[in-house]
Amino acid sequence: MLTVATLLADPALRLQVHAGRRNLGRPIEAAAVSELVAPGSWLQGGELLLTIGLLLPRTREGCTAYIADLDSAGVRALALGLGADLRFQEAPQELVDAAEAAGMPLLTVPDPIPFIAVTKAVFAYHAKEERQQLEWALRTQRALTAAAAAPGGLGGILAAHEHATGRAGLVVDALGRPMAESGPGRANLIDELSALIDTVRAQGLHGAAVDTTPTRRREVHPLGSRRLRAWLLLDGPPGTSALHQITGDLVSLLSLELERQHGLGAAQRRGRTQVIGRLARATVEDVVAARWLASVGLPDTDLRAAVIAAPDDAEELAADLAAVLPGALVQVTGELVELGAPVDVDMVAALDTLAKDRAAGIGIGARPGAFAVSLRQARSALPESRISGRHALASEIASARMLLSTIEPARLAAYADAVLGHIDAADRAEELLRSLTVFLEHNGHWEAAAAAMNVHRHTVRNRIETVERLTGRRMLSAQDRQELWLALRARDLSRMSTE
Repeated sequence: MLTVATLLADPALRLQVHAGRRNLGRPIEAAAVSELVAPGSWLQGGELLLTIGLLLPRTREGCTAYIADLDSAGVRALALGLGADLRFQEAPQELVDAAEAAGMPLLTVPDPIPFIAVTKAVFAYHAKEERQQLEWALRTQRALTAAAAAPGGLGGILAAHEHATGRAGLVVDALGRPMAESGPGRANLIDELSALIDTVRAQGLHGAAVDTTPTRRREVHPLGSRRLRAWLLLDGPPGTSALHQITGDLVSLLSLELERQHGLGAAQRRGRTQVIGRLARATVEDVVAARWLASVGLPDTDLRAAVIAAPDDAEELAADLAAVLPGALVQVTGELVELGAPVDVDMVAALDTLAKDRAAGIGIGARPGAFAVSLRQARSALPESRISGRHALASEIASARMLLSTIEPARLAAYADAVLGHIDAADRAEELLRSLTVFLEHNGHWEAAAAAMNVHRHTVRNRIETVERLTGRRMLSAQDRQELWLALRARDLSRMSTE
């Protein structure tokens, strides 16, 4: 980087410093010449301003105003040309004092050094720096290309990038799990950059995020060609434009490697599609199911099924699920994607990420030979997901409350009134209904029900006998108990719908 100190160290220029020594590390971006009394509005900032002081005020106030104008414009240093035929043969003390007070480096250009020599030196240095950056970028591109051609995969490419740039890298899949890192300990970037990922997740391949400070630059980039395959997380020192160009090359190489891996997995996915097709037909013996799973490299473990509606891109969604769930079985049936994954996989989290706005049904975990049962449940749960607008679990649907919620409130109220009407018309109806509810909730245990209501068990027994007499139903009959319990739940739901 070109600084004021760099120019001072150039023996060909013979520059001298008279003020602002504490700021000799200021970077110089360009050189400009001006004889205006207030040139600030004509500058962009970052300049070394050269002047012979033709109109420079000789008063202390005038010099202070002149330096203040330069400082507010972002001028990094002032160089005053000296010469026998020029206005100044030495730096005036008023200018030296004003520059020192403002921290503005004040240099003098001796006779016979022309200003063009200084401006050429500035631009030559920047040209050399740009050439060096381009040469570094070319070397780094070749190193990354060599790493991509080597058998190191994603990790090898990331390691080559960190070696060249000093920037740590991590590739995570669509679920935020590490796939490859540039070195040990890089996985902590997941937590540190989670907020950045969240800000761009919905944008897919079109999203990227950068968090920059003067000493640090963090980035999140999507990876993939037509589909989002993974995320690239980078952390390291802020760099030049050449470094940012290398980041683009890194994204391209990692995307190519991911697509290559995706293509290599096509044969494996076809084999697993055949297995899930067999398991989906009917229940089979577990030893048979285990043999089928082993043939495609999967362990003999309990499976959970899911069915996802994908009318527009079922094949692509199936490929995405297979990529992020390596132990899964996936097949496409018409506009549906059918999935089987080990029960220890967080199916809900996976679908929330990859199929958030799609209808999906999820079955219960089942032994491999009974996977068809879980798949049937997932298919049955799909209509509920379409109605509710959220992913439906068979375990949630498998309740009387869920079943009753599909019935019109008026019909629920009619059923409840038909079963409980005689209780409603009796004396102390609320007391009887409360006792019936508690008794059924405690599975017909007299002592537990009495304790819950803080009464004697004989009191509970008397009230339940009254309920039996009024309704004509006996507690010893499972069917009668179920009808009474359904009537109580139906009344609760009908009242909630009218509130």
